[in-house]
Amino acid sequence: MRPIAKITKGLAEKPLGLKCFDEERRKQNLLSTVDLGIRPTKIDRIVGSVGRCLDFDPKFKFRAKNNTHYRYNSIKRALEGGVILPPVELYKIKDEYYVVDGHHRISAGKEMGQEYVDAQIIEYLPAKDSPENALYLRKFNFEQKMDTGEVFLSRPSGYDRLIWQIDLHQQYLTNKMIREVSIKDAAHDWFYSIYQPVIQKIEEEKLTLQLKRATPGDIYLYLTEDLQLRNKRNGHYLDLAEAVREVDFLSEEVHIIKPRATLKEKVMNILLPCHPLRKCPYPLRLRQKN
Repeated sequence: MRPIAKITKGLAEKPLGLKCFDEERRKQNLLSTVDLGIRPTKIDRIVGSVGRCLDFDPKFKFRAKNNTHYRYNSIKRALEGGVILPPVELYKIKDEYYVVDGHHRISAGKEMGQEYVDAQIIEYLPAKDSPENALYLRKFNFEQKMDTGEVFLSRPSGYDRLIWQIDLHQQYLTNKMIREVSIKDAAHDWFYSIYQPVIQKIEEEKLTLQLKRATPGDIYLYLTEDLQLRNKRNGHYLDLAEAVREVDFLSEEVHIIKPRATLKEKVMNILLPCHPLRKCPYPLRLRQKN
């Protein structure tokens, strides 16, 4: 028979419900808010509730059978019938969402395997009191300024380097269309015509499993920066097909890099030195770059 202490310890460790917004807000010292408007939101990132944490289990299923199940079933039938429902209301903390209004719709959507839900979102921003928060705020400011989707990097300076890419893309579009192109329009085109396809290829090749400290965005940045420098010297603009070929090359190369190498060593070995499988196209000054 199990000791009572072990049983009670097991009960204490068992998750009681959803993550609670108020608890997370106090824990993370959130200071300001931004209205993000209505956006399609990945439903698997909705992990908590504002005021109803204990009404649901961690999978967003109702804990007790009561009269709320009638509303839940009616919403589920509506979703199955293709009815467009009003947006839910969410609070956002970094990359997680908490339901203010619309618990039944989220519960039904999760059960049905729904991928996205339209949501009115208020984001709570952290204080700039840690490297993690500083990185997140830089990400937030980049995405707001450029009006792009999410871009995950491991260092704040990476976002400045992406802005440089977008500036070049703006110049390219302006010359191509023979008219002025706004920075947000250029960023939108860059995000969907270059960044996302390359990221998709990086994820298909599972490169983050080989470069475990790197985000897909980090790998994108290393590859395309080098390619863009070479293209600039040749008067040739960054080409998607070339960027994807660079991903293929990197995918082959990571398998011959010693497994204990750090991310920096791996990237330096792949991108910078002359490798026996191909001639070295890189200027010597890049080898000294950190």
